[in-house]
Amino acid sequence: MVTFLPNLKIESFGFVEREKDSSGASIKYRCGRDFLYYALHYHHPDKFNPKLNNPAQIERDNLFGLRLPWWLMWTQLQFKNLPSMLSALDLELAVNGARIGSSYALLKALSLPGNMDVQHAIREVQKSVDQGQASAIDISLGLHGLIDHVLFVYGYDESNLYVFDTHQVRGLEYQKMDQANGSFYMRLPKEIVIKRWSNFGRYWTVRKKA
Repeated sequence: MVTFLPNLKIESFGFVEREKDSSGASIKYRCGRDFLYYALHYHHPDKFNPKLNNPAQIERDNLFGLRLPWWLMWTQLQFKNLPSMLSALDLELAVNGARIGSSYALLKALSLPGNMDVQHAIREVQKSVDQGQASAIDISLGLHGLIDHVLFVYGYDESNLYVFDTHQVRGLEYQKMDQANGSFYMRLPKEIVIKRWSNFGRYWTVRKKA
C-alpha cells in the first residue's frame, strides 16, 4: 500500500523541468532550489507555480539568496535569504530535524557532516508525508556525499520512496513513473537510499511554523 501526501493531486501539480545550458545539458547543482520550489508550491500554490516564481524566476530575482555560478554553490549564499523568506510565509525549514532560523545555521547544516542514521531519516520523511509536511531526502551522487541530490518526497510504501525531480539524473537508480508526459515523478527504492547514504546524508522538512 502506498501512502501519499494529502491534498496533493499529481495530475495538477506544478512540475517544472530543469533549465538547460547552451549545449542542451541540464544546468548543475540546483536540486536544493528545485526541492524548495516544490515545497513552496505544495504549501502556497498561488504564490509559487510554473508561471509565477518558478525555479528559474526564483534564481533570477534572488528570492532565496545570491545568484551564483555552479562552482560557488558550496558557499550556500544562494540560500542566505531563505529563513526570513520562509518565515514571512509562516513556514520554516528543518534539516535533520533541527530548525533553521538563520543563514549561518543553514550553512552549518548543509556544509558539515550530520552523521544521520539512514533508517531514521527514512522514518522521518515518511512521518512528514503522514503529517502533510513537505520533505526531501538528500543522498550522495559522489565524493562520499560532497556531491549530493535533494528529492521532494511525495509518498512511500514498504520498499520505495516516491519522489519528484526536475530532470532525470544519469546514473541514479530511480524510475520515471509516467513516461507519457514531462513530469519527473520517480520511484526511488529504499535500498538505493541506503546504498547512497553518507555522513552528509540529510532529510529536509518545510513545515508550517509552530
